[in-house]
Amino acid sequence: MAHDNKKKRKIKGGRMENNNQEQKNREQSESEKEIKEQDNAEHSSKTANKANDRTGNIRGEALIDSEVRDHGADLKKNQSAAGVKDTVEEEFLSESQTAEVERLKAEIDKLNKEVTLNKDKWLRAEADFDNFRKRVHKEKLDSLKYGYEALIKELLPIIDNLDRALEYAKKNAQPDSLYEGIELTSKLLKKVLAGFNVTSIQTVGQIFDPNFHEGIGIEEGGDYEDNVIVKEVEKGYLYKDRLLRSAKVIVGRKISKQDTEQSRDQNNSDNPDNG
Repeated sequence: MAHDNKKKRKIKGGRMENNNQEQKNREQSESEKEIKEQDNAEHSSKTANKANDRTGNIRGEALIDSEVRDHGADLKKNQSAAGVKDTVEEEFLSESQTAEVERLKAEIDKLNKEVTLNKDKWLRAEADFDNFRKRVHKEKLDSLKYGYEALIKELLPIIDNLDRALEYAKKNAQPDSLYEGIELTSKLLKKVLAGFNVTSIQTVGQIFDPNFHEGIGIEEGGDYEDNVIVKEVEKGYLYKDRLLRSAKVIVGRKISKQDTEQSRDQNNSDNPDNG
């Protein structure tokens, strides 16, 4: 009896274990099934997404192509419209505003000529003013440099008269006191003028220079050289580097002995009484 109960319990335990194992197997099978269904669902979703992406790309490309074609068509329309507008405007101008355009062009040409003329006048005026400014500046400098020129010119005749008085005193044996007084006065005056850079021009023995000498006669002679000053009639003076008065001189001219004899014979023939 006890043995039968033990056997029954063992059989019952085996059944329970079998039931538990079957339940575990069923649960595992269901779990694997769910996992497989989830994988299939994910795979289907990915496939659908890829298909949607391809479809979207195709539609986007088609939309872009459509927009490009539409833009090109609009651009052509605008260009065509602009061309038509320009043509219409040209026709309109050529018909109704040609005279006005020509008038405006003539007015522009006139204004351009006036601008050129005024610019030329302005440049000339500026050049004249610049020359005037330089001239005034030079005159100012000259007035400072040669400020005593007018006074010195007034003193030159006094010096000439003193020189003539000395020459007369020598020729006519005037008293020594008078001669010395005139000479002292002349030397003192010339010394004062020398302090203002007044100098006399060299004459006798010098080659005639028209810049400093004034020829008032020619003297011929066998001992003379051509174009050489032989006598001084009136002294000339320089004030610094400026000519105050040219020296009045007589210039020599050389003649040969034969020319001298021919000239004497000519004079004798013209005046027979002298023979």
